[in-house]
Amino acid sequence: MANNRIGLFSALFFLTAGVIMAAPSVELTPEEELFLGGRENTIVVYPEANNPPFSYQSPSGHLQGLSIDYLELVAEKVGIKIEYLTPRSRSQVLTDMRAGKGDVAYLTPDREREGYLLFTESYVTVPVVIVVRKDAPRKSGLTLGDFNGKKVAMVADSAIENYTEENYPRVVRESTTDDEVSLQQVVLGEVDAAVMDVASLTFFLSKQVLSSVQIAGSTGLDYKPAFAIPKDRALLQSILELGLFQVSAADRELLNEKWIRFPGEVEPEEGLFSTLKNNIGELAVYLLIAVALLGTIVFLGRRERRVAHYFSRMHGIGEIKTEIGELESASRTLEEELKFVKAEEEKLKGKLDKLEP
Repeated sequence: MANNRIGLFSALFFLTAGVIMAAPSVELTPEEELFLGGRENTIVVYPEANNPPFSYQSPSGHLQGLSIDYLELVAEKVGIKIEYLTPRSRSQVLTDMRAGKGDVAYLTPDREREGYLLFTESYVTVPVVIVVRKDAPRKSGLTLGDFNGKKVAMVADSAIENYTEENYPRVVRESTTDDEVSLQQVVLGEVDAAVMDVASLTFFLSKQVLSSVQIAGSTGLDYKPAFAIPKDRALLQSILELGLFQVSAADRELLNEKWIRFPGEVEPEEGLFSTLKNNIGELAVYLLIAVALLGTIVFLGRRERRVAHYFSRMHGIGEIKTEIGELESASRTLEEELKFVKAEEEKLKGKLDKLEP
């Protein structure tokens, strides 16, 4: 049902975006138009490779996420085109942006980054939480202060890492490349906890990547990604701000519904039944193939025995007639077996239908 709901919102979003594409909906100043004209109305965007549901690559290499959709919608409203650089880790994106590579990145502002980047307003706000194993001694009401002297995994060069360093210096920070690695370290017992935004956590739980962790408390910080622009491109900041201002509440709701789910909307399932249900189509194919192969093996085995028996007794006409009769009987038996296989297939399909959510 959730997938149908997401699909509906996705369809509505793209329908809305198609109408918007007819013409830019903002009026730029002559300076802003000159700035874009000098770039052939194209901006270079530096996305993250594995920061779902905000910016990440699908298994097929397709770039997607909430931040991607937001900027593409803004680009349509101001009449600009986007050129994407190869997605990298957050640390690499920050390093390259500091060196002037790329016009826009999706980042959360903090004191250090504001020294060399400009930021638009944030386009979404998501709480950052503490995640522990389900078998942890204490599993609720925790703060980062409870982890003084303990290992906590967090994405390197993230706003939460800078926040922890400034406000909880006694927490042992374990830097990772992305939230998925942080969660894996929690599950393996390599760290005592991990910190990440709720949307990223529920993304991985909804994919059933991990199901043995839970939220144990709040960090007191929100993840508030914005469009980050090098300081020497202030006109681009104002252009993107204009575009964001044109994104309606309905547009924002569609995008948030498409990409973000919160605790209570995701129910990870465990055990053999969950595995079977999540792979129901593949299981059905394997079972049907197995039934068909069994029928074929039985038929071939019987035919081989009767053919061998037939040729060993060719010297008697009467015996030949007898063998022909046996072959006819085998044929009738095969027909009955095929009917049985068909009936079993129908029963199997009925049981599988009942397993469907």
